[in-house]
Amino acid sequence: MMVENEIQYIPVDQFRQMVPPILGLEVRRLSRWIARQDPDSDIWNQFVKVRYELSRFIACIEASKDLPDCEPFLDAALLNAVTLHDYSGMEYVIDRLRYVRDRIPYTY
Repeated sequence: MMVENEIQYIPVDQFRQMVPPILGLEVRRLSRWIARQDPDSDIWNQFVKVRYELSRFIACIEASKDLPDCEPFLDAALLNAVTLHDYSGMEYVIDRLRYVRDRIPYTY
């Protein structure tokens, strides 16, 4: 039973297992959105940036690199995603990215 103010720590190996499937869904969600848009628009480029940085973060995690080496990719994806918060579905993507980002300090 978890106490309300108890912090949930997670082993780094479990984090590495958990992250690719969670964020892989968001990469697919972004890919579907990108496929329906005009490739000449600036917004299209912004969504591509989010997907690219997110893919880099997933690849880094899967390569078992140190989390501090991978964090800049997640930060870049989140920074680019936040600028797109007004688009349908982006709030959920941003929420998933923040969830993963917020878990990093609690890995061991």
